[in-house]
Amino acid sequence: MTNNNAEKIWCVVPAAGIGSRMLTDCPKQYLPFQSSTVLDTTISRLLASQQIEKLVVCLREADNYWPKSAYASHNKVIVAAGGEQRADSVLNGILAFKEHAGPDDWVLVHDAVRPCVKTSDIEFLIQRALEIQQGAILAAPIHDTIKQVNNDVSVNTVDRSHLWRALTPQLFKLLDLEQALLTARANNVQVTDEASAIEQFDKPVHIVEGSTDNIKITSPGDLSLAGFYMQQQEVNS
Repeated sequence: MTNNNAEKIWCVVPAAGIGSRMLTDCPKQYLPFQSSTVLDTTISRLLASQQIEKLVVCLREADNYWPKSAYASHNKVIVAAGGEQRADSVLNGILAFKEHAGPDDWVLVHDAVRPCVKTSDIEFLIQRALEIQQGAILAAPIHDTIKQVNNDVSVNTVDRSHLWRALTPQLFKLLDLEQALLTARANNVQVTDEASAIEQFDKPVHIVEGSTDNIKITSPGDLSLAGFYMQQQEVNS
């Protein structure tokens, strides 16, 4: 599927985090993974989609790891400054290409530390959003029993039938996402993902079911689990 020439897909990858929960000196996006790094593996999955016009990596100041990336000089990769919060990084990423973008263009945002994302899921998300002309995110239904807890005591079992785990990528119209993030900043509203910013305007965020192995690496155990998932993907491809 090829998208309309009037609707380009620009990708933003916030990669300015330190990753303190990994208990390593190296930021988690630069940890060794699959014969390269977590970030390079993530970028390779994203660029495998022919839909993406350019990819913007948002980096923290004085990032000494990025120059060693295999994508540091790639012709489809742009670097922008990372911000204090995720939303700030995404806004900086949008600014990096906005002057070249059209009014109908889209922004695809993906976590730097989700290297297991399948290109087929990315393509399906893009296809769905362009078909309905509304924002959409990858997500996975929750199958575990969910407990509401107060002071380490379970006080309620939550109905999980309407609960989904938000994943990335998340895809929105450029102007909608920019306005939503700017409004959240002006109102001092904390947004944990792009969808939560869009929801402030009561705009629909469509759910596209994604693979459950699209995990976010946040703790040491996640790295080995991600490696296992990648091996399984290779076996089943």
